[in-house]
Amino acid sequence: MLHKGLVVAAAAAGLWVAAKTTHLGSYAGTLWSQVRTEGKRQISTKFEIQRARHEVAQLDKDISGMIRPIAEYKAALQQLDKDIRQGQANINDRRDTLLRLTRELESKPGFVTVAGRQITGEKAKAALERDFEGFQRLERHVDSLKKLQDAKQQSLEAAQEQLAKLISKKREFEVRLAQLETDEETLQIASLGNKMAVDDNRASAIEAALAEIEQRQNVRRAELELASGDLISDVLSAPSRRPASDLASMKAYLEGAPKD
Repeated sequence: MLHKGLVVAAAAAGLWVAAKTTHLGSYAGTLWSQVRTEGKRQISTKFEIQRARHEVAQLDKDISGMIRPIAEYKAALQQLDKDIRQGQANINDRRDTLLRLTRELESKPGFVTVAGRQITGEKAKAALERDFEGFQRLERHVDSLKKLQDAKQQSLEAAQEQLAKLISKKREFEVRLAQLETDEETLQIASLGNKMAVDDNRASAIEAALAEIEQRQNVRRAELELASGDLISDVLSAPSRRPASDLASMKAYLEGAPKD
């Protein structure tokens, strides 16, 4: 009974650990996904464009890596074509020689001329059979060369097509990157304009500061004008006030004044 209880407890503990582990794994995966998403948001678009341009530039290495195999395929095809043409010429020459000998041996002659030598008909027939086997081997060899040529030609065409697609794709990427860079500059300019239009408080503060600076300069300018003496000279050159006259003097003056 005790043993059974221990087994049940161990199973329960295992299930609890599994559940906790599953939740922790889920939490960790969700957290990592969120960190990656937030990290991407923090990276500037301009940086991403530069990174994409770097990756596009790396395509040049892929293009260079494809050029060498294509060149090797072309060189191999040229050699195969040369070997096939030479083999076909040998086949044609041997066919003519064997056909001529075969026709001579049909009449069962005692001697025939082979390669400028007189030999018996039996030896000529044995040589004919041996040369005929060699002729057939040469035909099979040329046929295998032709099949190899076809296979290499197909591989060459496939490689050339892949290279053309890669070059076209690289040019497409370059055009798209150029457009994205132009769009990014336009968006930055528009964003700058929006910030200037929205931030009225800062503009008002700048306007007030400039007005205060202008006022201070006007006061300083007036102080300098006063210090230069122009205003003081004007004050000193003004007519001085005379002491007031008594009534008798004023009357005498007025009575003695010429009348119109």
